[in-house]
Amino acid sequence: MVKYLIEKNVLDLSYKRNLQLLNAILIIGVGSFITFLAGVFLNPEKISSYSILLIIIGIITFIFYKRIDNTLKDISNKIRSLK
Repeated sequence: MVKYLIEKNVLDLSYKRNLQLLNAILIIGVGSFITFLAGVFLNPEKISSYSILLIIIGIITFIFYKRIDNTLKDISNKIRSLK
């Protein structure tokens, strides 16, 4: 019984850590978009370079998001299978 609880607690901590990482990734993505809008508003001549940077940051954010989301699903399935 004690081993089950220890394993569940470790998985819970891992899940919370990944949720924090996911929140950080989403904040970076939204912050980048807001920065893009402010940059275009202040300097409309550089919209093409800002757009390229936004696309690159968006792709990187999406890759990390999918990776962390899959990890969260795996951890959730492991916690369910402990019962």
